Amino acid sequence: MTIKINNKQIIVGLDYDTEEEVTKLLDLLDPNLYRVKIGKQLFMNIGPKIVEKIDSMGFEIFLDLKLHDIPNTVSKALSNILKLNVWMTNIHLSGGREMIEASVKKIKEFNNETLLVGVTVMTSLDNKNIEEIGFYKNVEETTIALAKLGKEIGIDGVVASLDSVSAIKTNFGNDFLTVTPGIRMQQSDDDQKRSGSLFDAIQFGSDFVVVGRELTQAKNKTDVINQFNSLMD
Repeated sequence: MTIKINNKQIIVGLDYDTEEEVTKLLDLLDPNLYRVKIGKQLFMNIGPKIVEKIDSMGFEIFLDLKLHDIPNTVSKALSNILKLNVWMTNIHLSGGREMIEASVKKIKEFNNETLLVGVTVMTSLDNKNIEEIGFYKNVEETTIALAKLGKEIGIDGVVASLDSVSAIKTNFGNDFLTVTPGIRMQQSDDDQKRSGSLFDAIQFGSDFVVVGRELTQAKNKTDVINQFNSLMD
């Protein structure tokens, strides 16, 4: 069965250290077809100037810093993020109600169109891991509980694994966005225990999918990009 994906539904994770590596990849991508994600690895090495650089190339940016701290600190960090032209940013929902409220309030203060999504349970964690941490609910229950809290307070959606997308849509509606990390054309084993294929992500109704190493570490990046392009409208 052939799947179709929308333009800009794929977010490319720029898991690099240098501006040179980023530029080489972005020169192969059409900003009308792809969005990009800047995570801690790249941001901590280069800083806000990489956001400005990529923005100038016409790409919409998901700044993936997963803020998680006391409410005042997260609020101030968001103030700095919102001065950048980013399409989306995120917080850890496990930071609690007050932290989420402070984040939503800051977005409203700036009258900013930046989307705020919440991280539920990291895809590197399974039921054994979260039990070790001290959570009394399993991964699925914890994901839904955190998503419910975020929805009540006013975030735009969540970052959640593929196996949680259907339940999130059922519980909170199709307008509550889902961003699904660890997506690839073909399944493989790595440090993300709850990842999946692009086919599954589209079938389950994920709004945005993040692809990373399958593209960024590919020997022939053009071939991988062409495969993705062939699935777009």
